[in-house]
Formats: sequence, C-alpha cells, structure tokens
Amino acid sequence: MRFRPELLVLTLVASGCRNLPPPEPVKPVLKPAPLRLVRPLDGQVGQVLTVNPRLRFVVLDYSLTGLPRLGDQLDLWRGQAIVGQLKVSGPILNTTAVADIVSGEPQVGDLARPVLEKAAEAAPAPKADADVRPGATTTSPTGP
Repeated sequence: MRFRPELLVLTLVASGCRNLPPPEPVKPVLKPAPLRLVRPLDGQVGQVLTVNPRLRFVVLDYSLTGLPRLGDQLDLWRGQAIVGQLKVSGPILNTTAVADIVSGEPQVGDLARPVLEKAAEAAPAPKADADVRPGATTTSPTGP
C-alpha cells in the first residue's frame, strides 16, 4: 500500500472539525433611539436661562418664538409637570424677557408657557341643553 498525503490531510481536517465546540449564538446589538436635536415650535415657549432666587426673578429666552407681553402669567414646566408660575415684569429686550417668580422653584432649562386657564375663562362653553345655532329660538319645557 502506498502512502497518500491527501488522505492524511483529509483525515486531519475531518477530525479537527469534530473536536471544536459548537459556535455561540450571535446576540443582536440593539441601537439606541436617535436623540431629538430640535424642539418643535408650539407657540410662545420660553426657556429659563438664569435664576435669581434671592430677588425672585428669572431671565427667559424666546429665541425661536414670539415674546410675551408685560403682565402675562406663565406656567413653569419641568418635563411633563407644572412646577411653578411666573409673571412677566420686564425688561423685554431682543429675545429675552424677565419674569418674577410667583410660585415654585425654577431651574435653568425649565420651560415657560402661557397659562392655559385664560383661554377657558375667556370663552365659556355653551350649555348642553341650549340650541346655539344662529336664528334658533329657545323655549323652556315649562312655557315661554
């Protein structure tokens, strides 16, 4: 019998594969959600630039939105919660406004939005039983 080197190589390769442990399953790598780099414009929203707790005022930045008027009441938001209230006292220069702290403890980065209750008080909701169509007459069930 003659020596065949290819038979030796084939035997070594086949025996080497049998002794290896099974490969570990590849775990998928989860990518984090991309960071939101811009904030949507939603009306008059100011961001607290500086806070002076001793004199009870804040400086608000309105770079991307319209400025509030003197005397406007503002809710102070941190995340999804209202944490205080402000009143615009001036001065109002370029894109900044100064507001007095009415309640709460503002921090740099908090958002100031107009108070939502003003809109509800200015336009009262119509009564449920009243007919609000133009030209409609109302009559009560007990008589005119």
